[in-house]
Amino acid sequence: MSNLKKKLSDQVSELASKNIGGGVELYDMTDEMHDIYRWALNNAPIYQLRKWKKEFKQRHKEQEEQE
Repeated sequence: MSNLKKKLSDQVSELASKNIGGGVELYDMTDEMHDIYRWALNNAPIYQLRKWKKEFKQRHKEQEEQE
């Protein structure tokens, strides 16, 4: 995995945990669900990771504005 892809994957994972109630639901996943989640982050094309990152940032911004 390239450095750019790894960096984006890590950023998306971090943003996802912030957008899902502080990551609590991420820990409630079954092993199979967690494997699929990790597989998606590791195998998604760079354009998809960028799209997810943008979406999660927007959701996080909206959540902060509501609070």
